[in-house]
Amino acid sequence: MASHETQNLELKNILAAVSQLKIGGNAPFFDGEFSGGECRVFKLSFKDQASVAIRVPHPTENSSYDDTIAIVQAEVRILQTLEAKGFFWAPRCRGASLTFDNPVKRPFIVLTWVEGFPLIWDKDFPPRPLRDTVLRQIASIQLSLITCTLENRSITATAFFERRLKNRRTQVRDGKIPCLSEQDCLDQQALLHRVLGLDRNSTVFAIDHGDIKPGNIIVDEEYNIKCLIDWGFAAMVPIARAAILPRFLWPDDSATIAPSLTVLKDRQAYISSFSSQTSQAALSMLRWQDAEDVDFRTLYLDSLSSKGAHTSMARVRWKLSYCEFLGDAEEHSVMGRQLEMLDA
Repeated sequence: MASHETQNLELKNILAAVSQLKIGGNAPFFDGEFSGGECRVFKLSFKDQASVAIRVPHPTENSSYDDTIAIVQAEVRILQTLEAKGFFWAPRCRGASLTFDNPVKRPFIVLTWVEGFPLIWDKDFPPRPLRDTVLRQIASIQLSLITCTLENRSITATAFFERRLKNRRTQVRDGKIPCLSEQDCLDQQALLHRVLGLDRNSTVFAIDHGDIKPGNIIVDEEYNIKCLIDWGFAAMVPIARAAILPRFLWPDDSATIAPSLTVLKDRQAYISSFSSQTSQAALSMLRWQDAEDVDFRTLYLDSLSSKGAHTSMARVRWKLSYCEFLGDAEEHSVMGRQLEMLDA
């Protein structure tokens, strides 16, 4: 059954739904509403307690009730794991309704509210050196996320991704992804072992946020990062995936357009902030973020979870005009040389 049922997002229904979870205090009032690509968020404040965020996923045409509940439940588990591991930069889960049988007619999550505003970021703002300070903070958060959640599992990275490839291919065969062909899936699968390289047999996993971009980074007025929000895409994945560059350090149209000089400088500042560290998390990030063919490897790994990235890479026949895939060749950084060439 597709989840087409109308949401009852009137304020009285949201208050009733939160009240059923026994969350909140006296004299509740709504303090704001925000809408993103995946959900609507309502800020609920109280006279005598801290504010909370009510995160309600948007209805989708192709998701069943069970699928929608499973997605919300997975996010709850991720947030609970992060809290248990002592990860500081995620909101805390105060409660959740994992059913459509509630006053808003949708499953939802109640989170701690984090004061601040989304990071403003473009090619000119913030200027350096503030820009580099922010990049160092984000790198530190990615390091912390991997370090806090590292664990060995019984499945290899290859087996994990092959399962995803099989599921994608089944969807294509069933006509659920009309923009992709079965050959596009076979071409993707043929590259898997070479892209993973030395990590193909790794059983080390960590949590990946999945969507680190400015809109999901909450900062204060002095650009100190307070929180990463929107953990709807987060998952426990092979470290190869958890260690790749955050999304805002590679353009949306990376399959056809090379990263700009600004992006290359941003990457250099990001990587330099942890390049001297020797922890497993730092070494993995260095390996996957500072390889000569970093753009191809990053886009390939993204294509394993993103249908859009898969489509973009298939259209260019898995070849980037500006970045040669080196396969099993020795990986080494040429970022400095790229910057010198662009500056010349």
